[in-house]
Amino acid sequence: MGIGSEPGNSPSVSVVIATYNRARFLPETIESVLQQRFRDFELIVVDDGSTDDTQAVLRSYGDRMRCFYQRNRGPAAARNFGIRHARGRWISIQDSDDLSTPDHLEILFGFAAKHPDCGMVFANGAYLGGPEHNRVTIIPLNKSHRLAQNGVRLVDLFDKSIVRLQAALIPKQCLEAIGGHDESLRICMDLDLAFRIFMRYPVAYLDEVVFLYRKHEGNIGRNQDLRLMENIRVIEKLVRESPQTKELLGARRIAQRTAYRYYRLAKGRWKGGDQRGARQAIREAVALRPLSLKYRLYQLRWI
Repeated sequence: MGIGSEPGNSPSVSVVIATYNRARFLPETIESVLQQRFRDFELIVVDDGSTDDTQAVLRSYGDRMRCFYQRNRGPAAARNFGIRHARGRWISIQDSDDLSTPDHLEILFGFAAKHPDCGMVFANGAYLGGPEHNRVTIIPLNKSHRLAQNGVRLVDLFDKSIVRLQAALIPKQCLEAIGGHDESLRICMDLDLAFRIFMRYPVAYLDEVVFLYRKHEGNIGRNQDLRLMENIRVIEKLVRESPQTKELLGARRIAQRTAYRYYRLAKGRWKGGDQRGARQAIREAVALRPLSLKYRLYQLRWI
């Protein structure tokens, strides 16, 4: 049952944490959820085949949460597993190395309860170690104010990945309708999910900080090559599955953004010694933006 629920009643929210070899961070993450001011929730933790002390950490919490184990299949598959077992109407996805603020669920559910047709409500986050990238919050404050005041557009999601599922609340029914996370993705599943939700349901943004992002060497997002390749795949998937994307964004914007990702991919590969891969990536950038002098110069330099 939910932590604040009566026996026999389903909780309003199911918090799902997928984890893999994060035993040193996991207790602080779990405590940040258990100490929520909003109490009508259950906590589900899915261990995605950890080989460290994760199981010992989970056993120490007894029946304060529901724990599951699966062989390692990646974070998207672990999240989907947890969602399938969730009993709440609304789903909160948390990473096992980040922290929820004490009012995390209170803020998000306070809005969601009044807007039951919303496909996703999300908010901002801050950095656990203090300001990063010359800013205090993950979404810059001026952009955060604008999103809350004017609403979220597809271009906001497309130009820069602003959705962090650690800051979101999504109806379980919505997740089931769109097929959950794409389990072939390991890094960009948040962006892919946000695109698919946005194309079918209303999406709302709140100008609040509801989680703290922990930056460390184990962050999977630090794999730049994989992140860029998946980002390109997600853009191509959006265009392929939602034909209205070209009308909403414009073919030029889509080509520019995709080409830029190929360009960054090329530079990273060249720096890493993968000259063949770099040449292949810069060819893709030039094909998308044949009039770009910068991309052509790099192509000529690497021949």
